[in-house]
This record gives sequence, structure tokens and C-alpha cells, in this order.
Amino acid sequence: MALVPYEEAAAVGLQKFHKPVATFSFADRTIRIRQDWRQLGVAAVVWDAAVVLAAYLEMGAVELRGRAAVELGAGTGLVGIVAALLGAHVTITDRKVALDFLKSNVQANLPPHIQPKAVVKELTWGQNLGSFSSGEFDLILGADIIYLEETFTDLLQTLEHLCSNHSVILLACRIRYERDSNFLAMLERQFTNSTWTVSRSCSEEAALREQRLFWETDGTAGGQGS
Repeated sequence: MALVPYEEAAAVGLQKFHKPVATFSFADRTIRIRQDWRQLGVAAVVWDAAVVLAAYLEMGAVELRGRAAVELGAGTGLVGIVAALLGAHVTITDRKVALDFLKSNVQANLPPHIQPKAVVKELTWGQNLGSFSSGEFDLILGADIIYLEETFTDLLQTLEHLCSNHSVILLACRIRYERDSNFLAMLERQFTNSTWTVSRSCSEEAALREQRLFWETDGTAGGQGS
């Protein structure tokens, strides 16, 4: 798991969330992500954690080509789009209300020959997990999905279902409150083989002033005795 807590400079503010399009450069392509804060709120803007995770994928620390990946709480789809461009077969998920918006960004940013590698699918954590085969993914991706305490149990259940003993979970988040740190402790209890390294991110403007903490672990659930 690569977990990326960070603090955002106050000067950045919320202005970027109200721009209709956010533009990025990943995988030798210009990616234009449509945003719609007014209609869909947090699900329809690009959070810094997504940029951090996309940059981490582009660094090549994790093999993506030909691997099965799933993005949880994808929102605008930036991370899943980058993963597909880098060669992964990606299932990009979110709640039903966000799917049409998510699909529009995926289709607009993937060339026709790559689009079959990216499937947009509904997933509400903890619900209807049987529509996903247990342990079917090599990589589980999530950007800024740790913020609502009432979802933590369902998120852990979902991670356990999607993981095999050889899965790798990659998460990026901003640690805002004590409850966020509590979730990290829950992860440590549930999953084994974790290591911590302090690094500097190379993503966008925020990278110049923010220290990131990466946490890496595989998907072996400690509670299952695997």
C-alpha cells in the first residue's frame, strides 16, 4: 500500500475546484478532466491526492502493464485513466450518482485502442460485493477516500474482498482529522507487510512544498491468518 498523508498550503484554497476543466500531463499525454463542483460536489473535482497517486504510478514503482487494477471512489477518474494509459486493465468504480460523469471523463481521455482496458462500474463500499470476484485484482487504488468515519468499516470490508494474498493496495490521502489517523491504525491491524518511507512527491505545484509519507504493504489480511 502506498499511503500519502500531506498538508495542503492555505494559498491553494478551493478556487481550483470551481474550474470547469483541470489539465494534467501524464503518460506522455495531456489529460483534461471535466469538473462540476456545483452539481456533484466532492465527487466531481480533482483532489491533490489523485494527482499524487497518478504521479506515483507514473514513476514506475509498481508494475502496471497487463495487471488487473480497480480504483475505489474514483470521482473524476484521473487515477484510473492514468493507470490504463500505463498499461493496466482497470475497473474504475464509484457510486451510481457519479457514474455518468465518471464515464464522460474516461471516454474523453482514453484513445479508442485503450478504452476496452477501462471499465466503469458501480461500487458502493460494503454492498453487492458479490458482483466482484473475491481477490480478482492485482492492484487496488484509492485517492482521498479516507474522510467519512461512517464508511471505514465498509471500506475495510471492500478491501478485504477485493484483495488476494498477492494484491497491492495503493492509497493516497490528506490526513485532516484524528479519525483519519484512526483508519490508518485499522489498516495496520488488518493488513500485514507494511513499511514506511518519507519521500518528496513530483506531482504538480503542490509537490514543491509538501512532504509526503508513503506506506507500502501487500494485501495479506492479518486478521485472516494468511
